[in-house]
Amino acid sequence: MSNVVLTLLTRPETGPTLLAAAERLAVLLGARIEALVMRVPPISTILVTEEVLTEAQEQKIRDREHERATALHRVFETWATRHGGTSAPRWLDEEGLTEALVKKWGERADYIVVGQPMAHSDGSEYEALYAALFASARPVLMVPTQAKASFGKTVAVAWRDDKFTLHAVMEALHCIPQSAEVHVLMGRRKGAPPPQIPDVLVEHGVTVTGHELPVGQGVFGALLLAKAHEVHADFLVMGAFVHSAWRNMIFGGVTKYMLAHADIPVLMRH
Repeated sequence: MSNVVLTLLTRPETGPTLLAAAERLAVLLGARIEALVMRVPPISTILVTEEVLTEAQEQKIRDREHERATALHRVFETWATRHGGTSAPRWLDEEGLTEALVKKWGERADYIVVGQPMAHSDGSEYEALYAALFASARPVLMVPTQAKASFGKTVAVAWRDDKFTLHAVMEALHCIPQSAEVHVLMGRRKGAPPPQIPDVLVEHGVTVTGHELPVGQGVFGALLLAKAHEVHADFLVMGAFVHSAWRNMIFGGVTKYMLAHADIPVLMRH
């Protein structure tokens, strides 16, 4: 039985990069790929202050979503003709709320691939990422637009001794090639004892190089990303942190920084 990599497609211009990343992940896992486009339900676009959804408004929204889904399907089919190495990919096209659809299909998958949220987009990428992290309980690979498809040769692990990072590392162990160079980036506050290489990596026989980063001297997310660049990492593993368990979650500082600034694929797990 093979693993399943679910790819959430939102915009035609980012589709090729996401599918290429999904293919790389599928090759590392020996998995098959499912590509999902989620059409926005017209009724969900109505503001609380508006009373009705006219037939004209509804048709306009459905036409727009049909055009977007059709464009994404063309991207998918173009990619699928060159796709190789794993089982035949599957196309999924469904109307519904993002969180409900990601939960439905994400719970059937093993990994989810999403695009990095764009600062000035309509919010669809952020909704997809948020739902993937918190509605599916699956590891999520966030892929920047400029990411290379051949990631996994040099891996950086942003280590923090808690369950979120441990979850992410355990998932990463399934897709890190044995030949990969692995660097563990560990924060250290002034006066604290030196950090140790995580037992979970030692126990799994992973050969790693440890790096200390000063905590409290600048934006720690920036330090992490700079160190990842310094060791030529093409893949970053980290936990996904939030400050609240309520519906309107606020991402932790490092997670928020990576969502905005990461330029290599990031595997996260909440």
